[in-house]
Amino acid sequence: MTFRSLIPLFRRQMGDRKRQRDDSVHPHSSENIELSEEQNVSKGNDIISSLPGNVLHHILSFLSTKDTIRTSILSTKWEYLWTSISNIDLNDDTFPPTGKKEDRSFLDFVDRVVIFHDMSDIKSLSIKSSELVNPSRVNSWISDSMRHNIEELNLSLRLKAQPVLPCHLFTCQSLVTLKLCMNWTNWSLKVPSLTHFWNLKTLELSYATFSDDNSTQHLFSSCPVLQELALLNCGWENLKTMTICIPTLRRLTIENETRWTRDVLSCVTKIYAANLIHLRCISSLVVDFRLYDLCLLVEASIGLYNNYSAEDVTPQVLGLLSGVVNVKRLSIKSDTIKCLMLVENLLDHLPTFYNMIHLELNLEFYGLCFGILMVLLEKSPKLEFLNFEKVRL
Repeated sequence: MTFRSLIPLFRRQMGDRKRQRDDSVHPHSSENIELSEEQNVSKGNDIISSLPGNVLHHILSFLSTKDTIRTSILSTKWEYLWTSISNIDLNDDTFPPTGKKEDRSFLDFVDRVVIFHDMSDIKSLSIKSSELVNPSRVNSWISDSMRHNIEELNLSLRLKAQPVLPCHLFTCQSLVTLKLCMNWTNWSLKVPSLTHFWNLKTLELSYATFSDDNSTQHLFSSCPVLQELALLNCGWENLKTMTICIPTLRRLTIENETRWTRDVLSCVTKIYAANLIHLRCISSLVVDFRLYDLCLLVEASIGLYNNYSAEDVTPQVLGLLSGVVNVKRLSIKSDTIKCLMLVENLLDHLPTFYNMIHLELNLEFYGLCFGILMVLLEKSPKLEFLNFEKVRL
């Protein structure tokens, strides 16, 4: 019998226990007078509860956190088993409001789950909520999880006020993955002077506003083994130069939906990542991207948008494409193609992609982009695959 085959039996036991509780309330209900043969077997012969503790924990790993906590009703052996689970995933989408005044909020539930966890380690903690959260509450969750040698921390929250993350988060030695989405206007990311993520391999920041050039560079340089970095809809208004120099970096994602103007933002972003294999860059051209030594790049997706004249876009567009010249698979979004249409004598300025075998183009109007397509084909001597998306003739 496999672990997965035990899950239906396990769920049936939970249902049986609920029915047994209902029987005690309605002992003379005609539906409860007789138990089926299957129910008698499961009631008299509790197969699962007799299994070793490590096996029970493995079974619980197949359940959601909410269902895992529900197992506390099965028996005294199960009552506190949930307090030692290593993976906690809490999402208020799975806690629909009932409208009852006595209902405790999802955030109260999170408090109890985190606080009542026993002394065992927490491998991953993921909390996603659309409720407004007080930053002090968030800091309590972070601090409690760190006492359990947290490895993966993923918080996606709406905040009531400006957050100030606890300083000891920035020196956590157990963290391997850190994903923070603090959706609050102008959330300013404060990086302490003492910052060192010894084992952090994945860092994802969403809706964070970078304070200044030095603190941002300090953050990246304090991640000596970082392999994946994602900056999603972050605020760059305070930056003049952002330097990402991470030799171990393998995947980099930069996405910004804000259509900045030059009077608001003018930032140079320098990327040094000799081991980078995947790049996704969706941004305004007011951010001047400069890429260095991306010799191992395999896949790149480029989406640049702009509202300026040809002389404003030529250096940025050509500079970015020159930085990914070693790529094998390239995806160019429609806004980038519009920028290329503004470049005079594109054939003379565009680099040759000697390694590229796969090209994907996002075209809005095929007829207007035909000249760009011909140039790209001429500059891709080893091309094997050509894909079009959203083509309108």
